[in-house]
Amino acid sequence: MEGWGETGTVDQQIDSWQQELSACEREITRLRARQVVLIRQLDRYQVDCGDGARTMGDWTSARLDLSQQTSSRLTQLAHAADGEIDQAMVEGRWGLDRAAALVKLRQAGLNGDEFTEVAETYSLGRLYGLLDRLRHLDPTDETDVFEYCYLVIQPSLDESVFKLWGQLPGVDGRIVEKALSQKETEFPVFPGQGQGQRKADALTSICLDSLTGTSEEGMGRAVTVAEVFIDAHLAAESFGEQGATVSSGPRVGPNTLSEILCTGQVRVIVTDGLHPVSYTDMGEAIPGHIRRYVQWRDQNQCSIEGCHSRYRLQPHHIRERQHGGNHHPDNLITLCWYHHHVAIHGHGYRIDPTSPVHRRQ
Repeated sequence: MEGWGETGTVDQQIDSWQQELSACEREITRLRARQVVLIRQLDRYQVDCGDGARTMGDWTSARLDLSQQTSSRLTQLAHAADGEIDQAMVEGRWGLDRAAALVKLRQAGLNGDEFTEVAETYSLGRLYGLLDRLRHLDPTDETDVFEYCYLVIQPSLDESVFKLWGQLPGVDGRIVEKALSQKETEFPVFPGQGQGQRKADALTSICLDSLTGTSEEGMGRAVTVAEVFIDAHLAAESFGEQGATVSSGPRVGPNTLSEILCTGQVRVIVTDGLHPVSYTDMGEAIPGHIRRYVQWRDQNQCSIEGCHSRYRLQPHHIRERQHGGNHHPDNLITLCWYHHHVAIHGHGYRIDPTSPVHRRQ
């Protein structure tokens, strides 16, 4: 690779960026050290109580628009008032995460030369590992951990996206992690699919099983959707990307609508924007006898080549309903939940209609 003229070689430029990046972090650490001092002073006047906050950590989180984890570490350092750790932050040597971990290690009884060696030479990961070994959990600590566990589910305004976050006690967290990891191993891996996506799919799958169960043949009961409202004008102009909502509120796009029309128990109500124009009776989008025949024809397993899964088998329209497809068995195939929900209606894969019936591509 050629040099970059006056700006130096590529290696020199990369080294310069790295040095600047480290300098930025040192400056951030010094600013965090000043925040610790200010929080310590404000805490003496109990400003959190005056503003109606539950704790100083909650007050800091709200006031500075910080995560609970960051605000907790700042208030922890403020309460500790450890001169050595404070000075190291002022000098930009120990960042916020390292300083907070060292406070906990100091409280766990690590002092003297051993503390200095650990502080200067251990990586953050190794610090956390040492902290786990040294930390004492008495009954009060365990009660606090249990009482502070929570799960937040926050929908967007149109309910097209839901965000989840929370905190669990160690044992409960391990149970959830193990359940998700075990469930995700039952599904194939798609190119470019991250670990977080697979865990999200696993969580949805576990919840779906809890709500609807699965039969011995692997066909889960349909998830009931009261009504799907379609504004004919908007839907036609946008090819289904606008104008469709379900009765409980979430806005849905063409992929989700297509999946509902495969698997749901629905009543479709078409409007002109102000008045109902037509509607269907409540029932399974695909008649039950057609569903059962297609599943029998496809040997009670997923029709995708190489997949033998019987998990939550669902019918799928090769040519989608909104594109003129019908419920004729020749236009239907049996898919496992993962290939149907995740691959087709999630990632946008399409079935090759020319591929063999029991070896679909």
